[in-house]
Amino acid sequence: MKKLTLILLTLACGLAAFIACSQEPKPIKIGLAVNLSGPGGSAGEHIRDGALQAVEDINNQGGVKGRPLQLLVRDDQNSREGVLRADEDLINEGVVAIIGHSQSANTVISHPYVTSRNTILFTAYAASLKLSGRDDLFLRTAVDTALYGRKTAALLQARGIRSVVCLIDSSNADFGDNWLEETGRHFPGDISAVRFDPATSPDWVQVMGELLTPEPDAVILLTRSVTTAKAAQFIRKQNKTIPLITTLWSQSPELINVGGQAVEGMTIITFINPENARPSYLSFSERMERNFNKKATARSARAHEMITILADGLTRSTAMGGEPLKTAILAREYESILGRVGFDRFGDVVRPVYEVLVRDGELKTVGEIR
Repeated sequence: MKKLTLILLTLACGLAAFIACSQEPKPIKIGLAVNLSGPGGSAGEHIRDGALQAVEDINNQGGVKGRPLQLLVRDDQNSREGVLRADEDLINEGVVAIIGHSQSANTVISHPYVTSRNTILFTAYAASLKLSGRDDLFLRTAVDTALYGRKTAALLQARGIRSVVCLIDSSNADFGDNWLEETGRHFPGDISAVRFDPATSPDWVQVMGELLTPEPDAVILLTRSVTTAKAAQFIRKQNKTIPLITTLWSQSPELINVGGQAVEGMTIITFINPENARPSYLSFSERMERNFNKKATARSARAHEMITILADGLTRSTAMGGEPLKTAILAREYESILGRVGFDRFGDVVRPVYEVLVRDGELKTVGEIR
């Protein structure tokens, strides 16, 4: 009898545990596909950490409709094969959306695959015009190169610059070539480009020679942060006064850490204001330092913004993904840690573009480019 009672108690306990487990809310899976191990992988680490912080913040507030968010991270290795492998794995895992990728070229590769599988592709890191004005499942919080081009031309003309040479990283030509073309549409002066492939270990002395031989009034560096820093060092050895201009792609701690004095006075054209004093942003930055031992960056803040917007859309959507989720996200404006965000009917965004200077080893906002 005692043995039977013990068996029944064991079964009862097992049943209770099973019921308890079955009643736990099923997590909502979100994918993050960024470069973590290929060239420029440190940028992906900032994105990943900002996304993890956003998921923690949302889950601490009760999740989405009582369900926790679960972030699945995949390394796209900054290669075509890696991008498609990461996306396929995340879709097979049942994610409702993929945050990615960390540069325009990889997002262009990802776009047709992800959006054709009833999955939202959401990015803050791709400016290519190839992705603009599409009525599909692609959304972005980054301004595109059409707006960047107009703002760059306005800045050059305001400074009286009549000729400029652009250094373009050909591994992300969907960004660099777009920027060059769109700036050229609005800039009445001379504009040309020197291209290099980082995979071929370029001869920097030769590249810099090609860049400076035309004696331009300014140089625009359409390169990632570490490359921009190294290029600035080479340029400053030959010309200590020529204005150097770069983009949001370089807005990272590595720019100053690697570039040092060579990047002093450099201009960054960006939609991220580095002197953000919003209480929500400052609170986010404090949590980043506490949890990851690093300050908030332009990349981590954009990741946090995207996942917060995505969570809001999931809360209001009639379905966990696809067109209903897109419709829910586009239905309203958002007041994020980076400012007000609104989308057009295609999921593209318009937001202020700023002139930022490297001054005394820090990023200082000059103001919005008009």
